[in-house]
Amino acid sequence: MKNKKSNIPAFVAASGLVCLLLVAGCSQDDALAPDGGTDDGNTIRFTTAIADFTGSDATDNPGTRATIDPDTGTGSFANGDETTIFVAYEGSNGSVSAYSAIFRNGTWETDNLTWDAFGDGTAELNFYAFFPARTYTETLQSLSLPTDQSTAAQYAAADLLHASALRRVQGSGAVPLDFRHVMYRLTVSLSLSDTPGTLTQTDVDAATVVIKNMCTTGTVDHTGKVTTHSTLSNFIPLKSASGNSFRVLLLPQNVTPGTPWIEITASGKTVTYPVPAGLTTLHEGKEQVVNLKLTNSGAS
Repeated sequence: MKNKKSNIPAFVAASGLVCLLLVAGCSQDDALAPDGGTDDGNTIRFTTAIADFTGSDATDNPGTRATIDPDTGTGSFANGDETTIFVAYEGSNGSVSAYSAIFRNGTWETDNLTWDAFGDGTAELNFYAFFPARTYTETLQSLSLPTDQSTAAQYAAADLLHASALRRVQGSGAVPLDFRHVMYRLTVSLSLSDTPGTLTQTDVDAATVVIKNMCTTGTVDHTGKVTTHSTLSNFIPLKSASGNSFRVLLLPQNVTPGTPWIEITASGKTVTYPVPAGLTTLHEGKEQVVNLKLTNSGAS
C-alpha cells in the first residue's frame, strides 16, 4: 500500500502551560469521478475523500495509510491502491457482496458492479470499505496496534480508514466513499520555557516521550466502530523530522482522568503527566494536541 510522506528535567512550570485541544475531522476532497450513475451499462461510479486529523497543522505531518500533503493537509489515495467495496441491502441480515476495487485517476474502479444487479430500483444499499482492504466476515474483526511507532513505517501501520455510504438504486450519480480515520491521534509538542532554569534547548531536543496505559487490541465491525480489550501497554510515538513533536495513533477508548499518561524524560530525569480532568474518551478521527513548555523546576 502507498504510504505518505506522511522533550524535561522537566517540566511544566504551571498547569496553565498545558494546552489541550480536541477537534473533529473534516473532509478533504480528491478529484471527482463522473457523476452519471447510469452511464456505461449502469456501472456504479464513486467519488472519494479522506478526512485528515484536524489540528494537524505542523509543517511535518507524518504519513498514514494514504498520502497526506504536508503543506495543505489534503488527503488522497495513489493510483494502484486497492480495497474491497462491500454492498449490502440496508436493514437486512442477508448476504454481502464484495467487489475488488483499484484507485485510478481520482476514483475507485470495479469490475461488473452495476445498479442492475440490485433489483427494481427502490432498494436502499449500504456501501462500505476499509483501507487497507480487510476481508469481510459477519463477525467482529480483530485489531492490534504496534506499540512501537517510532518509525514512519510503524506509525503508518497503525492507521485504518473506513468509509460508508447509503444510496438508493434508483438514485443517479456517483456514490461518495468518504474515508475517515478509525484511530485517534495524540500529538505532544515540547518547547523550552521562557524561564527554563538550568534546562537548555539541547536538553529539550534530546527528550523522549512514552504514552502509557493505552489499549493495544480490540475489534472493529463493518460500520467502523471499535471496541477495545482490557490489555494495556505503553506506546513509543513518532518524533517529527524537525522540531519536537511526537505523534502516536491509538485505538478509540475510554480513559480515566488522573491516570499516568504522558511520560517525558530529559537530562536523566523523568516526569509523568496524567490524563487531564474532563477527558474521558479518545474519539475516532480526532486529535488531541498537548503543548508543554519545559523548565527544570518540578523535576522528578
